[in-house]
Amino acid sequence: MNTSDFWDSVLEPGEKLLWTGRPQPRLHWRNWRLYGSAPMAAAGLFAAAAIILTTRGTGDDVWLLILPALLVMIPARATWRQLRTYEATRYALTDKRVLFFQIEGQKTRAKAIPRSAMTTPERRNTVPPGVIFLRQDADKKSAVGFDYIKDATGLLPHLEAPQ
Repeated sequence: MNTSDFWDSVLEPGEKLLWTGRPQPRLHWRNWRLYGSAPMAAAGLFAAAAIILTTRGTGDDVWLLILPALLVMIPARATWRQLRTYEATRYALTDKRVLFFQIEGQKTRAKAIPRSAMTTPERRNTVPPGVIFLRQDADKKSAVGFDYIKDATGLLPHLEAPQ
């Protein structure tokens, strides 16, 4: 299926496509959300290893060599999984809706949100930047938007335009 056929099947009659993009996160300290809970798991393993070594540290504790490997593998695996999820994600903004796509092999899942649900866009200081424009509750815990997009400055005027 070529790109034109794809958009013809997704867009409603009279709907105009304003912007498309995809997340392209970089490994950077600002992108702490990318790493998920893996650093906490690694910190827990590190604390457990420290306690075991200080309370029972003998020559018999060769099995503890597994802990440093886990300290690297757990965060690396979680980050790799998150990067693969972002690799399969696509975004689109139309004059009527916000579209999120997840591409899994031959299957594409789509989620559409009406533009009337949008709030004032807020730039997220990630590398590249993200833009939050949907909130599901008053506290900022469940903010939704387009993450890690190269052209955030090109997207903002479309989000702020009257609907």
